[in-house]
Amino acid sequence: MIWRYVRIYLNFLRFAASRAMQFRAELLFRVVMDVFYYSVFLGFYEILYSHTELIGGWNRAQAMVFISGFLVVDALQMTFFADMYHAFQQMYRLGALDHYLTKPISSWFFVGFRHINFGSLINVSVAVSILIWALQNYSQPLSWQAYVVYGMMIVAASFLYFLLIFALLMSIFWTESTEGPLSIYFEAVNFATRPHHIFHGVIKGILLSIVPFSVFASIPAQALFDDVGWGSVLHMLAVVAGFFLLNRWLWQRGLRRYASAQG
Repeated sequence: MIWRYVRIYLNFLRFAASRAMQFRAELLFRVVMDVFYYSVFLGFYEILYSHTELIGGWNRAQAMVFISGFLVVDALQMTFFADMYHAFQQMYRLGALDHYLTKPISSWFFVGFRHINFGSLINVSVAVSILIWALQNYSQPLSWQAYVVYGMMIVAASFLYFLLIFALLMSIFWTESTEGPLSIYFEAVNFATRPHHIFHGVIKGILLSIVPFSVFASIPAQALFDDVGWGSVLHMLAVVAGFFLLNRWLWQRGLRRYASAQG
């Protein structure tokens, strides 16, 4: 079963690659905009560390690894998931989900993974290059296992990013609009660019579990700095599994309310 979905996803990638070659001007624009976006984030932390040595217990080198990891997470979700966010809302409003519901595969998988922006892979390579630079400037010795686990956690974090937004998007089944939840989300996601150590009490608990912005990059960075911190790894796996189950539950309940183009 799983290999069937792998083959389907590879076909999605091939289609996305051929489409990307037809819009080269858009590709260049995306690269320029994302490079500017990355520069702003890195510059912000450079300014902060020009006034202090530690933020949330992390020094400059650690903060650069942390924020570079977030840039990779953001680039991955922009490449493999972000185009779906707008497409799903359009499909719902036009009653066009019928096409996805009649296919002999999971409709959740088809809707969630069909739209890929292959052109953004260049931005992934830029973000990964920044992360490699940050890791090279990290002075503490780390095992190769720590790097492997960290890389896997970064990929899992981008998937969690998708799961969280998709859960918000599915509110459209009940509210007929996602503008409110998504507006709040894209403002609150700035929490993901702050080390989780700076938060305390209830706020920290929320950011680590209920709206897990701190899991996107801060938890993977902590696992890396702890040279495979298994507590951080298990925490991430639990949050990803929880939001995956939430997605599946919301999708099944939402489809019961969906009014197709056929009425």
